[in-house]
Amino acid sequence: MSPTDYFAGAAFGGPAWLRWAMLAVIVMGVGLGGVFFAARANHDPKIYSPRLAWIRAWLYYCFVLLFSWVSGALGYVLTNPLVPAGRSSDAVWLALVALCWAVSVWGYVYWWPRGTLTHGRKLYLLPALFHGVMWGLCAGLLYLSMYAMLEQFKFPGIVNALLLVGVLSAYNLNYQVGWWDIFVSPPHNLRATNNGKVAFAHQPFLITSLALLVMYGDGGMYVMLTVFAMACSAVAMRFPAPWADYSPEVSRQTAMGE
Repeated sequence: MSPTDYFAGAAFGGPAWLRWAMLAVIVMGVGLGGVFFAARANHDPKIYSPRLAWIRAWLYYCFVLLFSWVSGALGYVLTNPLVPAGRSSDAVWLALVALCWAVSVWGYVYWWPRGTLTHGRKLYLLPALFHGVMWGLCAGLLYLSMYAMLEQFKFPGIVNALLLVGVLSAYNLNYQVGWWDIFVSPPHNLRATNNGKVAFAHQPFLITSLALLVMYGDGGMYVMLTVFAMACSAVAMRFPAPWADYSPEVSRQTAMGE
């Protein structure tokens, strides 16, 4: 298999039970949509709401799970082993995976939390971890889905990776700053450290994980790395539980950083 057709023919693929699971996701998304519109009508949009943040996040998760199923990314991850046969004897693969995990630990256990504000929020460890795992799972699947779409143009893997970096940069700048960091993630950015977080956490993580994807097509490992990164981020920012008593004012300024 060439490095440009990892996801070929994988759309709507996966185990037999996955189709019914996706039907359940559709039903859940419809139900959450109704709950969201009812709850939002009674809430000041300028005030952060942990309950609405969780509902918004799960609406996003439903969409990404469905999108990744359609793109083939979800089925690919579920039907391919995390460590394919022969990988454990491949010195280059072992070194690259070790580098990916070292970069992830450096970036999201040490560096990213250093530039992140918690504003005295209480740590609800299990809810924060649960949110972070789902956040990372869906982020990884979304990025894999975008990569699967780029594969359709039959470019070399390195070209797909560079295009994906450009797509993600535009996507994150608009979606992350313009919506997610306002209505889902609580205020946590510090303007003075944002560039450093990008340079020493996000970009090294993106480069090494994409190298693994381009060279080996290891979608499962790629998603696992993203789960780890987002779980660490959710705990570091003290993502509030849905029942938490936390309601600061929010704006684009809180997303950009103080």
